[in-house]
Amino acid sequence: MKVKCFHLGAYGTNCFLAYDDNNLAYFFDCGGRNLDRVYEFIKEHNLDLKYIVLTHGHGDHIEGLNDLAENYPEAKVYIGEEDKDFLYNSELSLSDAIFGEFFKFKGEIQTVKEGDMVGDFKVIDTPGHTIGSKSFYYEKDKILISGDTLFRRSYGRYDLPTGSLEMLCHSLEKLSKLPSETVVYNGHTEETTIGEEKKFLERVGIL
Repeated sequence: MKVKCFHLGAYGTNCFLAYDDNNLAYFFDCGGRNLDRVYEFIKEHNLDLKYIVLTHGHGDHIEGLNDLAENYPEAKVYIGEEDKDFLYNSELSLSDAIFGEFFKFKGEIQTVKEGDMVGDFKVIDTPGHTIGSKSFYYEKDKILISGDTLFRRSYGRYDLPTGSLEMLCHSLEKLSKLPSETVVYNGHTEETTIGEEKKFLERVGIL
């Protein structure tokens, strides 16, 4: 599985295009509408975008969702069951504060929970940053898309609507049990590994 990062929206959110040897593609989070480079890359590499996957529903991860979904109507949109209301409620998504609009998704969604599969990615419930935050694990190549749950030498904030420190700590403990060589692609920092972040989490007393 290859992973290409695009920095989208006002926050430069890390949004990931993952694709396999058969050109089947997944797009994780869509934090802005500056999507021209994404469209060009998909076309240049002849990718078949089948999955648009949201790690959670904050505005800096969904701003470009309507645009992307309209351009790829055959792709299904996935979000955690507990975060589905974020796509229609700006008080939850904070879209007005983040990019100055009251966001509402115009298409259909598929909701996911622990243990579901989105293509070849396994869904892991990782609440805390939001109640419906999910991480997505590709076991074959040991790749984790963690959204805003686990960063490089940091972790997500928990003081926004539906956030919980207790839930977040539990989620971080869960992720730390993945293989240490697992590469972590997250929403706002450089990529890292579970092994490196487990050391960090132990040092700060979370593990």
